[in-house]
Parts: sequence; C-alpha cells; structure tokens
Amino acid sequence: MNSKSSALEPMPTQLVKLCLPELVDDLVNIANTSFEAGTVPRRHKRAIVRPLLKKPGLDPDVLSNYRPVSNLLFEHKFLENMCFNQIDEYFNQFSLYSKFQSAYRRNHSTETALLRVRNDILVSMDNHKECILVLLDLTAAFDTIDHDILLQRLEHRLGINGIALKWFDSYLRGRTQRVCIDNCYSDDEPLFCGVPQGSGLGPILFTLYTSPLEDIILANDIDFMLFADDTQLYFSCKNLSDWKFIPAKMHR
Repeated sequence: MNSKSSALEPMPTQLVKLCLPELVDDLVNIANTSFEAGTVPRRHKRAIVRPLLKKPGLDPDVLSNYRPVSNLLFEHKFLENMCFNQIDEYFNQFSLYSKFQSAYRRNHSTETALLRVRNDILVSMDNHKECILVLLDLTAAFDTIDHDILLQRLEHRLGINGIALKWFDSYLRGRTQRVCIDNCYSDDEPLFCGVPQGSGLGPILFTLYTSPLEDIILANDIDFMLFADDTQLYFSCKNLSDWKFIPAKMHR
C-alpha cells in the first residue's frame, strides 16, 4: 500500500505504517469485526476527490481531461485489501473470472490483452482473411454503476450471499464525497451510484458489474478482449462485403 495520506486521516499514513507492528492486530480486528457483522464503518465511507489530469501534457483548462480520484482513509484501504484477497481467492478457486478480462488479475495486464488481439489479427492475415477491429471505451464508467444491479450480479451470477452480500451492500450505500481544489473543499455530497475511483475494490467490482457483456458478445460469435472499461471487438472473414451481422437474441 502506498503512503499517500488523506485529509481525513487523524495521523499521516507514513506514521501509521511505521507503527504497524503495534497497530496491525487492531487493524485486523476491525476488519474481521466488519466482515462478521456485514457492516462497513460509516467513517470509512467518506472520500475527498482530487481531480487529476489523465495524462501529462493535457490542457488543464479542459475539464474532460481530468480524472476524479477518491482519496480514502488508510484504514479503509486496509479493509478493502483484505476483502480483495478473499474475493480473488474465491474467484480463482471456482474459475469465476471472465476468461477474456485482462484487468486487475494476477498474470494479466495490458500487455497480455494486446498480445492476444494482435496475434489473432496476424493469424487472420496469414490465412488471407480481412479483419475489422472496433475499440469501445465507456465514459465515466466507474461513476455509473447501479448499486442494485451490482448486488444482483454478486448474488445471482457469482454466488455471494448472506453476511458477505450484506457487507457489500453496506460498502456501497451511504457514501459521501467532497471535492478539493487548491486546498478549498466543497460540502459533502451523497453518492447514489458508482464505486470510488482510486479504491481497492472499485476496479474489480466494475468488471463484475459488466461481466454479462461477455455473454452478449459470445452469443454473436465475435472475438473480443476486455481490459476494465476498454473493449476490443474484432472479427474476420474472407470477404467483408459478404459478411452479414445478425444479432443473437438475448434473454434477460
């Protein structure tokens, strides 16, 4: 875990990490109590959002060039990491990860995603086929997650229920955030959708939320690769002018 501190912290993160030998048992007890009760402490659900440029060199006067990153309590990030480790073990044990999702998984990266897509396209070219690649990117992807739909995904698609599902419900609900620009803070505002960008669980929850997308693509017999909210669709045939796309019927 990095040493970045939040303005909400009672003490700097670097100091907490130096004192971990004395604090780790208490932190673990807080996390285990949270899991056993199915409740996330209310103070953990506050965040300070700092807008950061998506890439160096972008025009700072264009608001769309910024990414809203949530600055969370160290204690909360510790709790998220413990939860992530359990989810990751559960998903790997029962092969619940999407086969073609290359984000936020061990031994997967942007490199593995690009290697597969590039290799498939080159194989098509070697077989004298034409290939079309379509790149999809969602805008404000993490901010648009519907909490009710996500909880349904966790329960019915991934088999998470009981106290564990109650914990995720508590994790998602009742969050607030305030924006900080040049050390000026806005008022706290409630969040009714989305997951914190910059959190430990946000990315994996997003991939679970969008997992049915894989079913739709497979039903239409299209090759694809996913990396978080970036989707690569590609298909090949002998002559693209003869190719016809007939959408498969999907059932909810």
